[in-house]
Amino acid sequence: MPNLWIQTLTTFDATLAQIEVCLDILKENAESADFFDIAIKNQYNSDIVYMKQFFERAESLVRNSDE
Repeated sequence: MPNLWIQTLTTFDATLAQIEVCLDILKENAESADFFDIAIKNQYNSDIVYMKQFFERAESLVRNSDE
């Protein structure tokens, strides 16, 4: 997953673009991951929790927009 400060995403569109990048990474990782390996499973879980922050950021930007 990209190492990115969530607050640097200042528009909904930029945040949505980053969500798409992360979803592509998660999909690619899931296709080759051995989820029977607990370390890999835990890392994937952490990546999903990290992704949640992007969705929250997008929601915050939409709620606080003047449009």
